[in-house]
Amino acid sequence: MPNIPTSEQAELFAQSVRKWQQVLSLGDWRIEKGLKPAKAAMASVEFNQGARLATYRLGDFGAEKITPDSLDKTALHELLHIFLHDLMDVATDPKSSDEEIEMQEHRVINLLENLLTRNSNG
Repeated sequence: MPNIPTSEQAELFAQSVRKWQQVLSLGDWRIEKGLKPAKAAMASVEFNQGARLATYRLGDFGAEKITPDSLDKTALHELLHIFLHDLMDVATDPKSSDEEIEMQEHRVINLLENLLTRNSNG
């Protein structure tokens, strides 16, 4: 029997998406919910790089209990895919320069530094 989020749970997921979009400084991405369900996954994300559009889809959570916490963690997981998309894109493009790769690497490092030092300093 499928374990699909209800519309109320999908709205909780959307709230978590908005929260993590802010935390991860992803304001340059438009993030929308897709119409079709994710296939063989709790959630997935697809990219339209030119439009800076990321489309997420919710799917079957399987044996995972759907709770506010599991929805939030799943939203974070998908937003981390978006956060790392530019780094992965330049890192896998043979035409990327070392400077482009380093710039994307430092974007990740700088955000992690800010988040981790903010959390460790209370």
